[in-house]
Amino acid sequence: MQTDECRYADQVVEYVRGGLDPAIRSVLDAHIPECGICREAAADARDVINRLRSDPDVAVRRDQVPLVLGRLAAGPDRIRAAWMRGLAAAAGLVLLLGGLLWMRMGGPKGPAAEDPLASAMAWMCETQEADGSWSTARWGGRPQFEVALTGLALMAMLEGDTASGPVQSAIDRAVGYLVSKQDETGRIGPAFDAELYNQGIATLALARACQERKTESLRVALDRSLNRIGSLQNADGGWGYQNTVDRASNLSITLWQVEALRLGGKLGRESGQGQILRGLRWMTRMVSRNGSFGYRQPGDVEGKAQTLTAMGAMSLSDDVAGSLLNPEVSRAIRKEVSRLADDPGPDMDYYRRYFLAAALKKMGEEPLVARQLLGLRERLIARQEAGGSNQGSWPADDQWSEAGGRVYATAMASLALR
Repeated sequence: MQTDECRYADQVVEYVRGGLDPAIRSVLDAHIPECGICREAAADARDVINRLRSDPDVAVRRDQVPLVLGRLAAGPDRIRAAWMRGLAAAAGLVLLLGGLLWMRMGGPKGPAAEDPLASAMAWMCETQEADGSWSTARWGGRPQFEVALTGLALMAMLEGDTASGPVQSAIDRAVGYLVSKQDETGRIGPAFDAELYNQGIATLALARACQERKTESLRVALDRSLNRIGSLQNADGGWGYQNTVDRASNLSITLWQVEALRLGGKLGRESGQGQILRGLRWMTRMVSRNGSFGYRQPGDVEGKAQTLTAMGAMSLSDDVAGSLLNPEVSRAIRKEVSRLADDPGPDMDYYRRYFLAAALKKMGEEPLVARQLLGLRERLIARQEAGGSNQGSWPADDQWSEAGGRVYATAMASLALR
């Protein structure tokens, strides 16, 4: 079956299985009746699944593969269809043909071998250091950002299925590493001008871990870190570089501090509500009437405007933050995010893709948003390493990779796919 002729054919198997996000399902609900390729794919998939369910000897489990291949070698009845590619979030095996053909069901079969996220998590587990960190010396990036990189990797793992032993162990070690890097002032990582990237990202990761692990030691470390973030807020409501003459607030640093404080608030911390509100108000002053965001003021740093807009839109695309914006400006932001999602540009910017995906998810589940999310996912999966020692990771080749290396690229791509 040729699935290349329709962009949605790759999603049909998972649609028939009952998977996919509601937003993407709604797109296929309307599309499949109108598309002959997808109708045929859906019919074949239903036939295969029904055959599998009727044969108690061949359950859809990995340990049945030798049995299936043996039956095929012995003389199958008739091969009905070739294997087809499925959505990134799914993984499994389906058998096709009267005697049953084996079908791989995972993400769009781009470079990644199986489920893209499972492959990414396996790479992260294999490359984690004994102390729980991920090394910039081994994977590229600046040594002073090792805390932030570990935080990003930790968040990518926490957002997925944490039930497996290796992932659970990696999470525990990463949490322990971040806590061990905190000093008595609450700072996590070394003191340098960009230390708030470490602070904000590591604190957000610890807050996310605290949602699942409410231990006293973790709660104390998180509260201390949040207190430090609050103490470094500028008078205008934002955050900026430290240990420099110019500590002017900027959007990139401010966003991570605001997001950490917001998640801390969801965990019951009330003392930071005023800091969150001031931070959000500062961010609203960074947006132009056309919906794009600036770095220190509206319209500046044009070369990074797309990434800044994705960041600002993600943080301001909810009811609380949105109430601080003029409705006309809110509509302009939504329009600009939609434009960026339709035309993200030829360059791969993992930072931008993550924030675009997060902003789109907050904006709703209408078919347009679902289609745009699907497009972002496909572009990311197409760049994932197919094999070799780095299988499952993403190459460090965007404009931010010199600071974060392959760990940054893999963590941000994984978060975008979540």
